[in-house]
Amino acid sequence: MGFELRDPSDLNALAEDYVSLALHLHNHDPNPYIFIGDKALQAAIKADKRALRDLDVAFMRLREALAAISTLGCEQTANRRALLVDRADALLARSAILQGKMPTSFDAEVEALYSVQAPEQSEDHFRALAVELEHIIPENGPLQERMSRYRDRFLLPPEHVEQTVAGALEEAQRRTRAKMDLPEDEDITLLMNNVGSFGAFAEYLGKGKTNVHFSTTMPFHVDRAVELATHEAYPGHHVQATLLEAEMIDRRGWQEFTMLPLFGAHTIVAEGAANYGVSLSFTREERITYDRDIVLPQAGLTHLASEIADYHRYVDYVERLNYARNEAARRLLYQGWTRERAVEWLMEFGLETRAIAEMRLTIIETIRSYVITYNYGLDWVRDRIERNDTPNTTQKWTRLRGLFEAPVMPVKSHLGMVQRWP
Repeated sequence: MGFELRDPSDLNALAEDYVSLALHLHNHDPNPYIFIGDKALQAAIKADKRALRDLDVAFMRLREALAAISTLGCEQTANRRALLVDRADALLARSAILQGKMPTSFDAEVEALYSVQAPEQSEDHFRALAVELEHIIPENGPLQERMSRYRDRFLLPPEHVEQTVAGALEEAQRRTRAKMDLPEDEDITLLMNNVGSFGAFAEYLGKGKTNVHFSTTMPFHVDRAVELATHEAYPGHHVQATLLEAEMIDRRGWQEFTMLPLFGAHTIVAEGAANYGVSLSFTREERITYDRDIVLPQAGLTHLASEIADYHRYVDYVERLNYARNEAARRLLYQGWTRERAVEWLMEFGLETRAIAEMRLTIIETIRSYVITYNYGLDWVRDRIERNDTPNTTQKWTRLRGLFEAPVMPVKSHLGMVQRWP
């Protein structure tokens, strides 16, 4: 059965076609997605599974119809069309991967799915950063073994994780509301359960409501309370989706934003902005203070209070090594490495503990090159917010909100429609 475009000359109709096609694709794609549109449409498409090769024809027709839309004299329409072409290209690329037709390289996959070129880092780059950790991690012996023992001293007992996460979410909400006007009835529901391979996942339900899922099986260290509360909720994905819905769907009527899959240029902004919001909400000193005065007592780890500043020095250095996750994905997906070799590589060059390296690889096996959206996405968002001047904190919050309320994304030059963001 074919898929007919509603009206190839109407951009609004083509946006609705994109939503339908993306839903059809997800009959084959196990990765999660956010959909806040017509639930009857979603249910009907779930019951109407079509072959990917047939959908590919519709994806190409959608792309061709978008290319033919006139945007003369209307910059907003031109940008909207370019964003939709990017999404159509990403649908085609994801469909090919689901059919076992892989891009020629990791970089080609990144370009096809996310419209960016993330930098490749050498092993020497990671070695140079790792040297600095030698002065932080106590004891003698191989750095990886010392580091694993050191970090696991700051592991929260499982029975304390939910209380700690709930408290961090409340504090992150308070801080975000002090800087951003949010709807009075926006709210989140904390669910301690397991969602696929993710340590946490924000499931936006629409109208300012989000289920924030947290894994009960993955290692949960002291620093993750603030990191995940800010990334998933305030001012991260929950706030992003709330503001995006109000602006792009309710005000502009752009129905394509009812559908947010884990591919397309929009994910660079989504994950990058969520990571940027962590340090914007809590300065480094504020995180140290919060972990020392709130998290450690809640977890029964007050005996570590005098060491929390040094622990955050360690966390800072490991975070600087996070591009190692991209390189592990490159080697696992395209260079024939076994899972065990990739885990050991992450332990050596990303200085992850084995448990966390295993978790990273499980995520990479599921979401593939999406891993670049967290680190390259953060760099891209930071550059957009801070590159032209030295903004103060208030300006940073304002610009962050602006990224949620405007279709500014690193879209490649599709058919000359827009310029790639530098």
